Amino acid sequence: MTNISFLGVVNATPNSFSDGHLNLNYDYQSNQLQKFKTADYSLDIGAESSAPFNDPVTFKEEWERLDRYFNEHLESLKSFKIISIDTYKPQTMKMFLEKYEHQFDHIVWNDVSGVIDDECLNLLTSFPSLDYVLCHTLVPDREKTLDHMEYLDSNLSVESIKRFFEEGLEKFKHAEVDQKRIILDPCFGFSKTTEQNLALLHNLFEIAPLSKRWLIGISKKSFLRKLVLEESPELVGDKQALLAASEVPHWSFLSQFARDFNKVEELIFRVHEVGNITKLT
Repeated sequence: MTNISFLGVVNATPNSFSDGHLNLNYDYQSNQLQKFKTADYSLDIGAESSAPFNDPVTFKEEWERLDRYFNEHLESLKSFKIISIDTYKPQTMKMFLEKYEHQFDHIVWNDVSGVIDDECLNLLTSFPSLDYVLCHTLVPDREKTLDHMEYLDSNLSVESIKRFFEEGLEKFKHAEVDQKRIILDPCFGFSKTTEQNLALLHNLFEIAPLSKRWLIGISKKSFLRKLVLEESPELVGDKQALLAASEVPHWSFLSQFARDFNKVEELIFRVHEVGNITKLT
């Protein structure tokens, strides 16, 4: 029986596209936390937008944003089962763990770089209770993470993604990192064209047996908005209406993934809005 759970996305950034730039408002953030808590979701918190049109921020700026957010909302945050930190900077993750690890039962590092380097392995060795999300991207190093759309593979296939994950899992095994701590994420939208994302929606199930733990996030992705526009071209130029309309195919695809991944132990959906779980039955 697959354990299906949800990570609610929280942005501690001043430039997130997904929430109408309200995310620095204290009341808005408090309402977001209450919304996800009521739904019994866990949290995925990021302090740097990974959208390709944004410029990277320094470690200092990212950490200050994250630290400020946790200082302001700590009591509410401690009530969540899992706290996932969305960052490709090991320094940020290390600072967070050193200051806040004792406050939470279960912490996950959601590292969208997909780069398994010495900094990554050292951090996982130093903090043995930390789980890690291995994301599929094609960037050559961490510093290029926000430029992921410059690193495409015209021959990308589910088989090449499988090889990427197999190589990554072998690195963890060689470093004696328990593979039970590793969660695989195909990382929709990263180093993938619209056509490749759409193809992956339908054939990702082929590599489901590769891992017992998967994270999938397609919420508010641009390729979903393109699907909506094919059916509703009158929404061109109305970004908020498009985002809202994209929730319909979003939850439909989550239902498909729930069926396709019904033999894995854990399936986590990363979402921006609370959905009706009955849609996944």
